Amino acid sequence: MNDTHASALDRESGEAYFRDALGLLPISIVMLGERGQMLMVNPQTARLFGYECDELIGKPVELLVPGLHVDSHVPMRAGLLASQASGDRTALHELSARRNNGTEFQVEIGLNAFHFDDDSVTLAFIIDRTERFELERNRRDLAHLTRVSTVGQLASSLAHELNQPLTAILSNVQAAQRFLAADPIDLAEVREILNDIVQDDYRASEVIRRIRAVVKKGDLEVVSLDLAGIIRDVVLLVRSDAIVRGTRVTLDIEDDLPPVSGDKVQLQQVMLNLLLNAFDAMNDVPPVDRVVSVTLRRESNKMVCIATSDRGHGLTADKLDKIFKPFFTSKPQGLGLGLSISRTIIGMHRGRLWAENNIDRGATFFVALPVGNATEQDESRERP
Repeated sequence: MNDTHASALDRESGEAYFRDALGLLPISIVMLGERGQMLMVNPQTARLFGYECDELIGKPVELLVPGLHVDSHVPMRAGLLASQASGDRTALHELSARRNNGTEFQVEIGLNAFHFDDDSVTLAFIIDRTERFELERNRRDLAHLTRVSTVGQLASSLAHELNQPLTAILSNVQAAQRFLAADPIDLAEVREILNDIVQDDYRASEVIRRIRAVVKKGDLEVVSLDLAGIIRDVVLLVRSDAIVRGTRVTLDIEDDLPPVSGDKVQLQQVMLNLLLNAFDAMNDVPPVDRVVSVTLRRESNKMVCIATSDRGHGLTADKLDKIFKPFFTSKPQGLGLGLSISRTIIGMHRGRLWAENNIDRGATFFVALPVGNATEQDESRERP
């Protein structure tokens, strides 16, 4: 047996051993050539995508993952090289995959380039994330349902607030009609009435804008946010409800606070829930004592903290432990999801939500969030 033949047998034996090893792994693995063609697939890949192994050999990987262009897709190749340079040799990329029957599903793909004998190849590790993405979608839907339910509690007071500028607009229009019918026409008075109509229209539009902002449904949108502005918007949204309940809301916001990175709608949802809970906690308190205090301060160089304090009866020891659990509620019409979802939202923003009883009376809910704009947050997540 000559050396060439022995070398070929060794290579064949090595490939068989490598193929058997890949077959034992519990996840989908594909070996790709330099042009993105599939050189080897394990049985888990065939089952996941609905093919036979032999059907995939030699075919481009785009057959399984249309967005993965290993040879020509510059961002993917650049991302692979950058991740390997930083020490993360299998950085995960979220992409859409396609089964043999045409159905699409979400996957995470890790790429690892190496040399196999004299060839440059890439191993693609494919992880099915269908259940995770379905769970995330259900979580978003549940959060949206809770937002709509929470705003529903404000329906009566918001209708009253909206009715005020609309009634004023009608009255001003009727007054303008009378002035226009007079002879001579008092143009100065008409101009003043038209200006009042514009201002009342703006008031009505602001009420609608605040409602739409909170009940908006969509994907997570992480941007740099002015937390003080978010708090003020929510306080304006609940203003009419606070008046109806005979409750005052005070704000104490530190100047020149840095931005936070997060989703505006979701953080509005948390503040709305905390304020309405504070209102509810003082239902049995004399009107003169119904005060909710909201403070926003820098807790450290890396964190800001919102404190929402009421002057109710406080929380018993067992409630301090249970209030953040799903479906726990002391309200007859409550879903028991507001605080649970709020804590989940704050956790997704890499923050903390907790409650403490005040020394004198009532309770305070604290929200601590990391400072920094969206770009800085993304960079910190990518660091190994």
